[in-house]
Amino acid sequence: MEKKALGLKLLELRQQHNLTQQQLCQALNIGRSTYSYFETGSRTPDIDTLLLIANYYQVTLDELLAVSSHVTPKPCHEVSSAGYSELQLIHHLKAKHIPAEDILELSKADFDFLMDYKRLSEDNKAEIQYLMNYKLRKQ
Repeated sequence: MEKKALGLKLLELRQQHNLTQQQLCQALNIGRSTYSYFETGSRTPDIDTLLLIANYYQVTLDELLAVSSHVTPKPCHEVSSAGYSELQLIHHLKAKHIPAEDILELSKADFDFLMDYKRLSEDNKAEIQYLMNYKLRKQ
């Protein structure tokens, strides 16, 4: 299996389970930066780590690696109505100079919040921004 395909599968599974990299890594006792390399395809996990991840998500190694001929690979990223996949969104955010680590730590709930925000009117967005800035100053 190509390293990038495995990385996308790991990202898909993590987002399906609404986990940040930090939460997953704590559960698996894996270093977050090491796991980040797995998702980006820079490194491939060893067999013990693959078994640990497959066990955590309750999938077989075949499903995780999509190597069996009887396993139909699921699309790693659904395409939105705007025509952008989640991977394209990540590339777009990186182009805006947001660190990849911050992007990859986003959970499904974080993405859901962003999608809800996008549906707000401009006045409501301004109100949310004002409230967020106020809360950040109060911390």
